[in-house]
Amino acid sequence: IIRTIDLPIYITKIIGNQVFCLDRDCKTRVLEIDPTEYKFKLALVQRKYDEVLYMVRNAKLIGQSIIAYLQRKGYPEVALHFVKDEKT
Repeated sequence: IIRTIDLPIYITKIIGNQVFCLDRDCKTRVLEIDPTEYKFKLALVQRKYDEVLYMVRNAKLIGQSIIAYLQRKGYPEVALHFVKDEKT
């Protein structure tokens, strides 16, 4: 899931952060998306850990859901990079 929307769409093209699509009425639409989360997950699956750590340090991915995702998928060592508390 990249973004939740109310009605189904049919993707025709993606350029950068824009998704070009058709809705059920065959009207063209352009949706803006933030690709950060799916790029992060793709880098994990492809084992591109240098990209993963770069995104952990520089992207705005911090949140309980991303930490839970990392733990659930078997990447607890990556989840530790999100911890900001010096005592942890």
